[in-house]
Amino acid sequence: MLRANIHLFLLIAASSSFLLLVYHLGPQPVFNSHMVISSTTTPLTDILNYSACNPTTSFYYSNQEDCSLPYVTMNAGGRLGNKLCQYMSLVLLRKTFGVRAAMLEKMNSSLSPHFPQLSLPVEDGKCFPGYTTQDIYHNLYMKLVNSSRLWPYNQLYHYPLNASVYVLNNPCPIHLLEPLREHLRRELAFREDIIKKAKQNLDKAVKSLRLNTTENITVITVHVRRTDHIDFMINKFKIQPLTKIYFQRAFNIIRKTVAHPVFVVSSDDRGWCLSNIMDKDVVFAGGADPVTDMALMTLGDHHVITYGTYGFVGAFLGRGTIFFPKNKDFLEFPCFNSTIVHLVDRF
Repeated sequence: MLRANIHLFLLIAASSSFLLLVYHLGPQPVFNSHMVISSTTTPLTDILNYSACNPTTSFYYSNQEDCSLPYVTMNAGGRLGNKLCQYMSLVLLRKTFGVRAAMLEKMNSSLSPHFPQLSLPVEDGKCFPGYTTQDIYHNLYMKLVNSSRLWPYNQLYHYPLNASVYVLNNPCPIHLLEPLREHLRRELAFREDIIKKAKQNLDKAVKSLRLNTTENITVITVHVRRTDHIDFMINKFKIQPLTKIYFQRAFNIIRKTVAHPVFVVSSDDRGWCLSNIMDKDVVFAGGADPVTDMALMTLGDHHVITYGTYGFVGAFLGRGTIFFPKNKDFLEFPCFNSTIVHLVDRF
């Protein structure tokens, strides 16, 4: 079984238990949950220094119910992928540095209907009376890291915040979230009926291929982000849209590595997928709604994704290797060698 570690840093930056599907069209194929795909490692870079990437290992544990202590809250902009990244970033600060953290009601109202295990409190006027300063996430994180250096043996003996902070941007520091992957998979577990619907959609999609095998099937969930995201990536990062070459290469790597792969695709551009990446072992299953599609994404044994927070979160809250486009101008791993991310040439 693959390690559940991840050291992925995405520029843009549900859990489910292992799924065993039994199909009834001819012989009964089952999932292969034991196939290991090697990851691609990348060199350390100096984007963030070592201390920032490896914060304290002994923490100040504050009383999260002490309303006199300053706290951190965060912008809740964007759609589902952004909001989940923001939520995970708040959890990271609380678990790493012991600071109090609260989500805005806007974030809670967007996430709590789908994720019943959320642990962060909602900002209110009693215990979370309001922030006094604003900052971006990286700056705040570095301040907390630097605060930990003031004490011997990397121990925090004092509460590291002296004022409540509102984080302005939309962080998704996956290289820092890596140690919390299993915790976040549990905390961001989808509602049972959502998982049930996602499993039904996955089951229906795989059955539609009419596979005639009694061998293990390895399900690869694929997310293809296009439409409005193409112009965003071009205008902001000068990155051209992915072509079918990237998907063909990723699929072929997997075909050579695992037994009987089935590629289950979801996308905001069904027509492009049907015209460019369909094959005898590829099926389109997305389109139900963003929440169910993300839940389906988590059910794969491995994942192929494009740029964007939505696809990444679906893969991060799943299991297995994550296949991601390689781009020399787009540094995904500022801190560590990745243990489960496999970079694929896009051209």
